[in-house]
Amino acid sequence: MRPTPKVMLWMMVAGVATVLTANAAVPVDAEIAALITQLGDADFAVRETASTRLAALGAEASDALLAAAESNADLEVALRARWLVESLPLTLADDPPEVAALLDRFTRSDFDDRVQIMHRLLRLDDDTGIEPLARIVRLERTETGSRIAAALLAREWQPDDSAWPGLRDRIAAGLGPSGRPPAQLLRAIIDASLANSPPAAVPAIDVAVATVAALDRPESEAAADMPAAEDPTDASLGRAKTLRIFRRCLVQMLVAAGRRTEAVAEAGRLFAACAGSPSEPELVAAELIWLTDHDLPEAVDLMADRLAVDDADFEPLVGYAAAVAWRRRGDEAKAAALAGRAHARFSDEAADTTGRLQAAMLLARWGADDWSLREYAALIDQPETSVGEFALAGILCAEFLHERQRHAEAAAMLRRVLDGREGEDMDQILMRLERDPRSVRSRMLFFGSRAQAVSGDTVEERRMLEESLRAYGKDVDSLIACYRLSAGSAERRADAKARVARALEQIDEEIQALPDDANGYNEYAWLVANTEGDVRKATRYSKRSLEQSFDTASYLDTLSHCRAAAGDLRGAIRTQLLAVRQEPHNPAIRRNLDQFKKAMTDP
Repeated sequence: MRPTPKVMLWMMVAGVATVLTANAAVPVDAEIAALITQLGDADFAVRETASTRLAALGAEASDALLAAAESNADLEVALRARWLVESLPLTLADDPPEVAALLDRFTRSDFDDRVQIMHRLLRLDDDTGIEPLARIVRLERTETGSRIAAALLAREWQPDDSAWPGLRDRIAAGLGPSGRPPAQLLRAIIDASLANSPPAAVPAIDVAVATVAALDRPESEAAADMPAAEDPTDASLGRAKTLRIFRRCLVQMLVAAGRRTEAVAEAGRLFAACAGSPSEPELVAAELIWLTDHDLPEAVDLMADRLAVDDADFEPLVGYAAAVAWRRRGDEAKAAALAGRAHARFSDEAADTTGRLQAAMLLARWGADDWSLREYAALIDQPETSVGEFALAGILCAEFLHERQRHAEAAAMLRRVLDGREGEDMDQILMRLERDPRSVRSRMLFFGSRAQAVSGDTVEERRMLEESLRAYGKDVDSLIACYRLSAGSAERRADAKARVARALEQIDEEIQALPDDANGYNEYAWLVANTEGDVRKATRYSKRSLEQSFDTASYLDTLSHCRAAAGDLRGAIRTQLLAVRQEPHNPAIRRNLDQFKKAMTDP
C-alpha cells in the first residue's frame, strides 16, 4: 500500500526518493526517467499510460518533468511534460482557507498577478504562506517564477534573526527534495544557519557559492527576462534582481563565516552587474550602502579607480556612498573629503538640482544626517533652484527634521515654504506638486505643537492643534495628538472622538473613490491604531496598503501599531523589525520599535 501523498511528497531514502510498488521499492529517478522517455513513444497507449503514471507520482516527478518541459528535444515529450507540470496541484488538503484561495488564484493568474500573490503569501499572518511559497519554488512551471519565489524567501534570512528558525522549517518542508537551483540555494542557506560555528557552515556556504554561480548563467526563458542591469525604480523582480538578492545573501553568509575576502569578491560582482545601466551610479551607490550596512564597508576599496577621476567626471552619489563607507570604517578625514567633493559637484553651475534633491533624500536614508541637511539647505537657499523643487525640498526637509525631533526647525521650514518667493503663488505651486496647501499649513502647526509639547506648554500645544485642525480637519497626526491630550477630560475626549470619527468617515469615502491609492488605507489604519475604532478593519486596510506597496517601511510601521492596538505586541515587534530592515537609519521607526519592546517587558 502506498503511503499518503503528503508522506510520499517529502520521503527521502539515502538521498533518493522511493516509490513503493506492489512488488518492491523502485528508485523514483529511474522510473521517472523511463516514464518521461515513454511520453514520446510511437505507441499512443504507451504515451497515455506514462502520462497517467507521472500524474499519479505528482510532486515526486516535478523536477524531471520541469526539465523535460523546458529542454527536451522531443516536442511530444516537452509538450506532455509541460501539461503534466501545469496539472501539478499546489494546494495541500491541510492548507488554511486563505492560503488555498491564494494558490487557486495563482494557478489561474497571469505572471504579474502570480508575483503579487507570492508577495502576499510571504506576509500572511503566522507565516502560514511560507511553506506554500517554498512549494512554488519547487513546482512553479517557469524558471523565472521559481527564482522569484526563492528570492523572496532568501532575503528573509538575516543573521541572528529570531524569526528565522520558524521560517526555515517551513521553507524546508515546502522545498522537499527539489533539485532546482533556487531550491538548492535555499537549502544551503538553511544548512548554514543550522551550523553551530563558522567552520561547520563551510560545506553549506560552498554549495551556496556554486549555486549562485550557476544561477548567474543565463538559461531557458530567464535569459531573456530582463537585461543584466535594471532601473532601480522598477519594482518588478526580473532575473538581474533575483540574482542580486542571491548574491547579497551570499555576501552575508560569507561575512558571518569570517570569509571577508570572498565576500568582497562577491561585492565586486554586485558592482559589475550595475554596468551599462542608465542608472549605473545610483545602482552602484545603493550596493555600496547595502554592503556598508551589512558589515562590509571595505567594499569601498573596489571604488578606488572610480573615485580617482577628475572632478568633471566625479559621480557625486557614488562619492557620498563611499564617504558613508569610510565614515563607518572610522576614517572621518577621508569621508569628509569625499563628501566635500560630492557637495561641490552638486554645486556646479551645470549640476542637476533634481540630482541634489535625490542625494539629500538618500543621505537621510543612509544615516548621513549632516550631509543630508547640507544638501537640503543648499537647494532651498540657492536662487537657481526652481520654485517647485524649492517647495518640495522644504517639505521633505521639514519631515526629516521632525523625524529627528527637531520640531521647531521643522515648523520654521514649512513656514518658509508657505511664505515662498516674492511674486510666486505658493498655493498654486503646491497644488501642482499634488500637495494641498491646507495640509501643509496644518502640518506646520502640528510641528509647532510638538515643539510646545516638548517645552511643556500644554496650553499653547492645544491652541496650535486646534488651529491645525481648522486648517485641515483630516490631519491624522493632529487628530491623534488631540485625542491623547484629551485624557482626563470627558468633554475633550468626546470632542476628540467625534473629530476622529468624522475624519475616518471622510478617509473611507476617499478610499472607496480611489481604491488603488495605498496612502488612504494607511492613513485610516494609522488613525485608528493610535486612537480608537475598528482595529480589525484598520488592520485589514493596513495590509491592503502593503499589498499595493510591498514592504514600505512607513506602512509596515502602521501595521505594527495596528497589531499593538489589537494586543499582539509580539507581532508588532516582528513587523517593526521588517520596517527597520527597510530603513535601518530611520529614527522614528527605531523609536517605535523600542516602545513596542518596552511594552512587552513592562508589567
